[in-house]
Amino acid sequence: MVTSPTDDIDRIVRAFTRFSRRTRGEGREVQPGLTYVDFSLLRIVANEPGILAGVVAGEAYIDKSTASRQLTSLVERGLVRRADGSGRRMPLYLTDEGLAVLEIAEKAQRETVAGRTEDWSDTERATFAELLDRYNAAP
Repeated sequence: MVTSPTDDIDRIVRAFTRFSRRTRGEGREVQPGLTYVDFSLLRIVANEPGILAGVVAGEAYIDKSTASRQLTSLVERGLVRRADGSGRRMPLYLTDEGLAVLEIAEKAQRETVAGRTEDWSDTERATFAELLDRYNAAP
């Protein structure tokens, strides 16, 4: 069946909407006590040790006040630590426990994706990954 560019865009939008709902629904707890938002913030801090809360908010596409609350919760749970800084500019780092929790959560995420794509060819998985990277890199 031949589709128009508009039809394809509509399919992509519907797929993203479903993907987002599915991720939020399944990710309420990536593992006990760790929400998908927690997981996302841990990953951002792990990727950029010393990152500031405002930058985390931007990378997570969430409001600074929301990021602050979520990060404070992660600090209180011993998963993230704030280094000495000036005023509100306190660099963030994962603790050893935070790193361990993130590793467990990432393993679970990889297993989920592997399971959902187990009947895909290597080429299909590579193409999907490439297209997602390309989409996410676009301004």
